[in-house]
Amino acid sequence: MRKTLPVISTGPAAGATSGGCSAPAETPARSGIPLWRKRKLRIALVRHHDLCLNTRQIARVQKRAGVLPHLGLGYIHTALKSAGFHHVIQVDTPALGLDSEGLRKLLADFEPDLVGVSTTTPGLPGAIEACEAAKSTGAKVILGGPHTEVYAHENLVHESIDYVGVGEGVTIMPELAEAMERGEEPEGIRGLVTRKHDGGAAPMVNLEEVGWPERAGLPMDRYYSIMAPRPFATMISSRGCPFKCSFCFKQAVDKKSMYRSPEDVVGEMTELKERWGVKEIMFYDDVFTLHRGRVREICGLIGETGLKVRWEAPTRVDLVPEPLLEAMAGAGCVRLRFGIEHGDSEILERMRKESDIQKIEKAVTSAHEAGIKGFGYFIVGWLGETREQFRRTVDLACRLPLDYASFYTATPLPGTPLHTESVAAGQIPPDYWDRFVRGEFDARIGYLVPDAQERAQWAYRSFFMRRSMVKPLLSHMAVTGQWRNTLDGLHSLYRSTSNTDRDF
Repeated sequence: MRKTLPVISTGPAAGATSGGCSAPAETPARSGIPLWRKRKLRIALVRHHDLCLNTRQIARVQKRAGVLPHLGLGYIHTALKSAGFHHVIQVDTPALGLDSEGLRKLLADFEPDLVGVSTTTPGLPGAIEACEAAKSTGAKVILGGPHTEVYAHENLVHESIDYVGVGEGVTIMPELAEAMERGEEPEGIRGLVTRKHDGGAAPMVNLEEVGWPERAGLPMDRYYSIMAPRPFATMISSRGCPFKCSFCFKQAVDKKSMYRSPEDVVGEMTELKERWGVKEIMFYDDVFTLHRGRVREICGLIGETGLKVRWEAPTRVDLVPEPLLEAMAGAGCVRLRFGIEHGDSEILERMRKESDIQKIEKAVTSAHEAGIKGFGYFIVGWLGETREQFRRTVDLACRLPLDYASFYTATPLPGTPLHTESVAAGQIPPDYWDRFVRGEFDARIGYLVPDAQERAQWAYRSFFMRRSMVKPLLSHMAVTGQWRNTLDGLHSLYRSTSNTDRDF
């Protein structure tokens, strides 16, 4: 649930409630300016560096995992164009290799009127750097992204932030831009939080109505994944997840599901293949196979159109029946990313995964037999995790027919049940994230077991340094062309784990 503090007010606000927060006003009607007219407002959409002290991944591994496009900003760009705003750029500093000073110079040259910055809570320090760079150009600055669902008003302690967007940026940004163009105060916009007003959260919209994310102008040749041949791209075919895993942060827009039609999904896949020469597509749905009938239709349509492109997707072990796996493999699916999470039944139950070891083994084995490679996500260092429970996770990862695995350290993100449980257990300060958001903490949130980082390193070493992994890794490098990144990653992994205590 979003934290709600009293609105910071510089004067009496119209319609203010007794609690100090102004009630969300009705969204004002659009001004009637024809959408074909090119509006003059200049808008920049920014994603700054993601690496941060609260990453759940080993830093050496994360640095070589790749740079993926930011689909959220692409959709906002499309929505702004549809509203008549054509002086819009996306600035992806990880892809462009820009530091904060490089970002400031780029924005100064562009001279934006409005800058939108997207962030997660762990990545907030980098986002604040971007906001400060944007503010130095004289632009109005709005912060959005998953982070603002829990922390909205707290961000306004930073002078570089004028507005906070909560919920759907594809509706918030065009309405804010229109208000700025009219010279009006944007207090009536749903989902917009200011120092005088709380607009609640903008509800989920159907992305099919927005249109495909804008990719023109992005450094498409700079994006890569260590898992895929280049060029590659990302997509979203559905949104929302009904499951309640205790470690997962959910936004308000995640509380219901939205599905794009098979025709729209395959249409975008075709455009990526024909316009951008994409060889592999990474779906970034919450759970790709949640609506299995729709997935079968997508696979059928891929076959009917003769589209030849590799693709991968995330799923759960209880949502991949064998007939569906066969259809997906026949339609070009080369990899499924399974949220396995742990090898101990007790911890799986505490994670609220609604799965068990038997389901995990069956799903991964069935995918392997269908010709689909398996990627397993695991979390180590769970609250109260014993070394024996940790070893069960590593043993499970090594005995499953997985080609890839990722081992994250348990991180109690704000608003999650894991956070509540960790505070109750006295493992983390109750106000850590509040103070982190305000810029008062420069240290990582505490691990839930003392040697969590060493456990993650040992798990990586145990999984990838096996003799049985030589053939899959060589095959992976040959198919994807990711020789240098993979070898660098393995070398870095070896260096980071060579002195790890092996007595687990």
